[in-house]
Amino acid sequence: MKHWGAILFFYGLMPSLGTAQESVPSFMFALDAQEFYEGPKDRTKAAALIAEAQQTATDRARQQVRYWNAAYPSYRWHQAMVTAGQRTKGHKNGGRMAILHLAVHDAMAAVWEYKQQHPRSAPYQDMEEVQLWAAEASYSPAICEYAATAAAAHRVISHYFPAQKAYLDGLLEEFKKARLLTGLQYPADIDAGLRIGEAMAQKYLEYAKTDRTDAIWTGSLPKDPNLWSGTPSKWDPMKRQWKPFTLEREDQFRPGPPPADWSAEMEELREFNRNNQISEIAWKWRSQPVWDLLLERKIMAYGLDAFAAARASALFHVARFDATIAAWDGKYHYWGIRPFQYDPDFKPILVDTPNFPGYPAGHTTVAGALAAALSHLFPLDADHFQELALECSESRFEGGVHFRTDNEVGLDVGAEVGKHVIEHFRGL
Repeated sequence: MKHWGAILFFYGLMPSLGTAQESVPSFMFALDAQEFYEGPKDRTKAAALIAEAQQTATDRARQQVRYWNAAYPSYRWHQAMVTAGQRTKGHKNGGRMAILHLAVHDAMAAVWEYKQQHPRSAPYQDMEEVQLWAAEASYSPAICEYAATAAAAHRVISHYFPAQKAYLDGLLEEFKKARLLTGLQYPADIDAGLRIGEAMAQKYLEYAKTDRTDAIWTGSLPKDPNLWSGTPSKWDPMKRQWKPFTLEREDQFRPGPPPADWSAEMEELREFNRNNQISEIAWKWRSQPVWDLLLERKIMAYGLDAFAAARASALFHVARFDATIAAWDGKYHYWGIRPFQYDPDFKPILVDTPNFPGYPAGHTTVAGALAAALSHLFPLDADHFQELALECSESRFEGGVHFRTDNEVGLDVGAEVGKHVIEHFRGL
């Protein structure tokens, strides 16, 4: 791992991304929020409606206010995407999370540009009968940032999981009622945010039609006993041909070829298995969304505002997407053999080896990219992110599904991808 530690240390020294006092440029698409917003025409009447709604709100309605507004805007909608996927059997599009968070990011950018230029008071400030039921924001309430997020997310998730639309429609209605009860924004602010989010989602869904994430493989396996063999899914080999968000080409960070002789590394795996019947970290990294949960915790622990949170999430998911392309380019260029294929008598601790080539490891390539991204976003925790990436790498060795070289090369490739993605975001 020639570059891994140096890259994380370098990015640990970088400043974090923007806060509510800085501009948030769009990633791919821009909208003029002015075209979607006329503002509240009668503030007194609108504020009175909010006050009445608060006075008649049930305990459940008050709980919904906390549920939808206590965290940053995309928090609940990311969970909704996960839930929709869990409820859906079969193939799931690999670009869905990146599209979700980029649509939210660019919708938020449009809203933020408007907010900077149009300072204004909130309903609870305009009428004493209106109470503040959520955290006070330090920026203009003009156009609802939470509503822009909700509409963008609702539209994107419904596209990828159309059978879950009734569930998602219900969430959106809950959100709209809960947001109005906060006393932070008028109905016109919420409606404008919804229209902006919907419009931005549509732009990204048009883009997604060309991102090749649903392309079907029609190739064939190499006929070489020293290479990987199996029956990959009809989508898996095509990950290397997904349209990248920041990479110039899919092989931009392709590593050199794997070792011609795996015998020493195979013996290292056998030795580990002779001395260990289980591996806690192998099961941890197989079964838990470690990086996603960590991102959520750090956004809240660092107190990122709505706009910085959207940017952090977008960078994180773009890094994961482009790292996947880089890993799968190497996998299906080299067709690296797996340990259980190299030695048919070897039994991995994880039992089921992923059904695609091994070199470089996908888990560790993504880990390298996400650790670099998180170190940039939250530099005080850079050492912790590096330790986690190394643990992820070790977990794939201990689980018996990768040779050590697969993992170490994956970390290096991922770190390079992460560095590239960060530079792209810094240049927006």
